Amino acid sequence: MVAIFVAFMFVSLVLTDLGVEKWKAWRTAYALQAARSAAAAMAIDRDAWCRVPDGVHLGSQHTWVKSDPAGGLEIGADALVARAVGAACRIILPKQGEMVTAGQPLFRLENKGGTVTIPAAITGRIVEVNTRLDGQPELVSQDPYGSGWVCHLTPTRAEGTASDWRFGEQAVIWLEKEFGRFQEFLFGQVSPDLALGLTSQDGGFPAAGCLLELGSQACEAFEASFLRRPEGIS
Repeated sequence: MVAIFVAFMFVSLVLTDLGVEKWKAWRTAYALQAARSAAAAMAIDRDAWCRVPDGVHLGSQHTWVKSDPAGGLEIGADALVARAVGAACRIILPKQGEMVTAGQPLFRLENKGGTVTIPAAITGRIVEVNTRLDGQPELVSQDPYGSGWVCHLTPTRAEGTASDWRFGEQAVIWLEKEFGRFQEFLFGQVSPDLALGLTSQDGGFPAAGCLLELGSQACEAFEASFLRRPEGIS
């Protein structure tokens, strides 16, 4: 009986050890797969938000412009603004026929957490506004370079220099750097633990709408850091 008991204990220990090793191997494989999935999601997310369509130029104050068929400019908020604000519940559009001056407010995005005012990058006359945004302001976030366009403007004065506008690969590289700067901004506004909750699961990419979660003071700080024209540019 003793021999049988010892043999049974030995077999049980072997089976237990094999089970533990198998569980460890499964856990390692699961963690590796999760890491790969997170990295893939991160890559897809970053590509979606840092891609700049052909013909689009990005301004230093995070608006974009592209030529329209009438010879004017189509204007909207770039992907960083769209990502930071998320699905706005209201947008205050400029008025058709209105004259706007570079550096002055052009349109405003509002949500229950706060408000972000986007300045005009170019002086000119508003010839058309995207009235679809009155009922669907979330388009600014969902499709910033497409159906989320804000207005068409006919310039009346040259603004700044060529270095204030970026396109193609230069625009993508700049926008990626600005997203990194925005992440640092988030950590500067709140505690590290809370800031991590405002980013993606791996803590590396800002979650949509994260800015307005921080309230009006953070929105004001964001405008000062990302949206106001540099000194020396009229």
